[in-house]
Amino acid sequence: MTRLTQRVSRATAQGDLSGVWLKPYMNSTRFKVGQSLFRAGDKADFLYFLADGRIEFVEIGEVMEPGRLFGEIAFFAPDKRRSMTARCVTDCTVLHIDETTFKQLYFQNPAFGFEVVSLVAGRLMADVRRLQDRLAESL
Repeated sequence: MTRLTQRVSRATAQGDLSGVWLKPYMNSTRFKVGQSLFRAGDKADFLYFLADGRIEFVEIGEVMEPGRLFGEIAFFAPDKRRSMTARCVTDCTVLHIDETTFKQLYFQNPAFGFEVVSLVAGRLMADVRRLQDRLAESL
């Protein structure tokens, strides 16, 4: 955990929240095209990193490219439930880290914690913009 915290410190100091530096501490899983990693309403158990392939967030029709963290919002939700469905558009390699390790990193490293909160806020603001655009279209 000490080595992991040091890696997180170095990466966040350089502004790298891609998750690549977490790879040695994550487990890898292969998913086939069409498979879902999680569905809206599922209990959150992992933070994910898309290593290879493309994933669609079904409810909003957005596709994520490799090299990105995702699934963090549900860790902060009061009910710890997923707000969207993540489905593979192609065959994918996905890395995951459990909630306990995520929380340890979050609390032991303020820079990592701040970057994750910024990531969550950015995604929530994107949701607000999408809703505002839909409302404007319907008027």
